[in-house]
Amino acid sequence: MRLIAGRYAISAELGRGGMGVVWRAEDQVLGRPVALKELATPPGTSLDRVLREARTAGRLNDPGVVTVYDVVSEQGATFIVMELVVAPTLADVVGREGALANDRVAALGLQVLGALESAHRAGIVHRDVKPSNIMVLPGDRVKLADFGIARALDDPGLTQTGGVMGSPGYMAPELFAGAGPSPASDLWSLGATLFHAAEGRAPFQRTTTAATLHAIMYEQPVLERCRGPLADAVRGLLTQSTSDRLTAAGLRRLLETARTAITDSPTQAVDPASLPTIVFEPVTAKVAAPSPTTVDWDRRPKKRRLPLVLGGVAAAVVAALGAIFLLKPDTPTPVAVGATSTPSTTPAPSTTASPSHKKSPSATPSPTSSTTAKPDPAKVPLIRFHQKDGGHFSGTKKVAPPSGFTKEGIFGSLVATAEPGTRKLFACKVKNEKDWFTSPDQSGKCEGQQALGLLGNIYADPPSGASARALYRCNAGASHFDSLDAGCEGKKKEFLMGYLVL
Repeated sequence: MRLIAGRYAISAELGRGGMGVVWRAEDQVLGRPVALKELATPPGTSLDRVLREARTAGRLNDPGVVTVYDVVSEQGATFIVMELVVAPTLADVVGREGALANDRVAALGLQVLGALESAHRAGIVHRDVKPSNIMVLPGDRVKLADFGIARALDDPGLTQTGGVMGSPGYMAPELFAGAGPSPASDLWSLGATLFHAAEGRAPFQRTTTAATLHAIMYEQPVLERCRGPLADAVRGLLTQSTSDRLTAAGLRRLLETARTAITDSPTQAVDPASLPTIVFEPVTAKVAAPSPTTVDWDRRPKKRRLPLVLGGVAAAVVAALGAIFLLKPDTPTPVAVGATSTPSTTPAPSTTASPSHKKSPSATPSPTSSTTAKPDPAKVPLIRFHQKDGGHFSGTKKVAPPSGFTKEGIFGSLVATAEPGTRKLFACKVKNEKDWFTSPDQSGKCEGQQALGLLGNIYADPPSGASARALYRCNAGASHFDSLDAGCEGKKKEFLMGYLVL
C-alpha cells in the first residue's frame, strides 16, 4: 500500500489522461475516501503554475463542483486531493443511451451553469467544459470536474507560452484567435456540450483537427433533435461573436423554459432508428464552386448542363488548406435549421445568391394547406449515399443508388403519395458526367438532364402536426449533393427544395 503525505493510502487507479493519473485513496486522518490526481506537468508549463491553478480550484465551494481538499508533494510528485465521485460522465451516458431528451439536457445544463456561475463570481474560468468532465450521479445530479487547468482571471503571475490548453472540439473560437479565456468562452463550451447531449454527437466533429478548427471558427452546426427553447439556447451560445453570445442570465431563462417545455408533437411517433445518428461525411470540393443554378419552374426546362469545372484540382486543394486559418469566408455561414415541430421555424436567410424561381400551380399549397396538411402515413425515408471520389446520391427504396455508393444516413422522410402542399422530388443525373442531383422539377425531366426516377413527395412548407426539417440542394463544384445544413457544409447553396417529415 502506497501512503502519500503520511495520510492518503492509495488503493487503485481510477484513470489517466494528459494531466496525470487519478488514484482512489483513503484519508486515514478523517476516514473518508478521496481521489488523488498525480500531476503530469504539461510541456512548457511550470509546476508553480499547476500548483497555483490547483489552489485556485480549491477556492470553489459549490455542490455542482468536484471539491479540491488539499495539494501535497511526495518524493518529487505533486498530488491534488479531491472529492471522490464514482459516476459515469455525460460522455459515457450519451454513448450508452444516445441523444438525451430535451428537458433532461436542459436540467443537466442548469446544474453545470450554476457551477460555472459560482466559478465566474470567484474570478475563475474552467477552460475545459466538455461531456467527459461532467459527472452524472444518480438522480441526474451533476458534478463539474477537472478545474485543474482553470486559471484565476485576476492572477497576473501566470505566463503563457503560446499553447492552448483544453479540448479543441469544445473550445470557443476566440481562443484560437489569440484571446484569453473568459466566462463567455466557458459558455461557448457549455453550448457545445449541450449540443452533444441533445444530438448524440459532437457539434464540430470532423475528420481532421484543422477541419474541426475551421468549423468552430466559421460554421454553425445543424440541429436535428434539439428543438424549442433548448435549440435557441444552443444557437445563442455557439455564436462566434462574444458580444452576440448569450449571457448566463439569458441562458438560464431559456434552460428553465426548456426543462418544462413539451417540444415534440404528442401525436407524432418518431422511430429513433429512422433518424440520423452519424455525422455526414464532409463534402470535398474538387474545384471552386460555380454560381448557383437558376431555375424557373414556370417554364419548360431548357436543354443545358449544370455548371461543371474540370481543372485546377491541385491548386484548389492547396489553397483551401492554406486558407483555413488565414482567410475568413467572404460571407458568414447562415444559421442552420434543425428539425422543428412548428411551422414558424423557417430557414435563416441565406447570404449567398439563391435561385429565382416560382412555384408551379400544382406545387402551390392551397390557402389552408400550410396549416392543415397532415403527413401521409406511408412515408419514404430519404437516404444520403456517397462514393470514394466524393460523389453523392439521395435515394429511396424506389430509386436505389448506382453501384459503388455507401450509405451515410437518413435525412428524414418523403411522403409516398401527393398531398396538398407537396411537390414531386426526382433523382437525376447530369448527362455524360458522374454528377447525381435531386430536383423538384415538376415536369419530371430533371432540368433537361437524365431522369432516374421519382423519389417521393416533399412539402413546400413545414407541415402542421408533424416535426419537419429543411432539405437544401448544394453544389461542390464538380458535383451536387443534398444537405440539412442551411450553409451547405461550407459549399455553395443552390436553393431550398422543401421539408421532410420525421
